[in-house]
Amino acid sequence: MLANEALSDLKAYLLNVYEVEGKTESMLAIYRHESSGLHCNLIVYLTTELQRTAMLEDAVSCNIPPLSDSGFLAGNEARMSESKWC
Repeated sequence: MLANEALSDLKAYLLNVYEVEGKTESMLAIYRHESSGLHCNLIVYLTTELQRTAMLEDAVSCNIPPLSDSGFLAGNEARMSESKWC
C-alpha cells in the first residue's frame, strides 16, 4: 500500500515527539482504515496533547473514533483502553 511508507515515517516522528516530551501519559496516536465505496482512507487520530507538540498540518479536532478496529501508532498505548481522549 502507498500509505505504509508515509505511516512508517509518521510513526517515527510521533515516537520521537513522545520520547522528547518525556513519554507524557496523555499522548497517544492511533490509526484506522475507513472506506466509502471503492477506496479506503487511512485516518490518524492524535490526542490533543500529542498534536500540541507534534503540530501536524491540517489536523482537525474530532470525537474519539471506535477503538475496537483501531491500531496503535505511537505514545502511551494504555490510553487506548480509556473512553475519552481525543
